[in-house]
Amino acid sequence: MSGTAVTLLVVALVVVWGGLAVSIAALVRRPERTSYPHGWEHEGGPEDRPDEPVEHDT
Repeated sequence: MSGTAVTLLVVALVVVWGGLAVSIAALVRRPERTSYPHGWEHEGGPEDRPDEPVEHDT
């Protein structure tokens, strides 16, 4: 392998594994929310609520 190929390999490895490490660190610092604003305790979105009208942009 030439020096250019090795350099490109190292850069690609740093980008891929570095991105994975940064993603894991971000998830450890700020995990998924466990509480949501009032009114959205149910599964799904406003389309699943038959008692309220659904407004769609057209």
